[in-house]
Amino acid sequence: MITRIARQKNAEQRLAMALRQLNDAIKEVHKTGLDVEVSTLAMMTSRGPLTQVDLKTFRAEGAPPVLKVVGD
Repeated sequence: MITRIARQKNAEQRLAMALRQLNDAIKEVHKTGLDVEVSTLAMMTSRGPLTQVDLKTFRAEGAPPVLKVVGD
């Protein structure tokens, strides 16, 4: 049986790995000349608000590409 602490630790490790992969992907997209917009979505669950992330890419017009991060 997996303990709650072990499940939490595993979930934290998965989230850290996913964040590294996401940041690498954002850097790669940025190098191609696209901008990235990151926004957060709040979903309500029985435990309270659950924050999720939404990503959009778009072409930079005029000026050189700038990485745009939208949060909070």
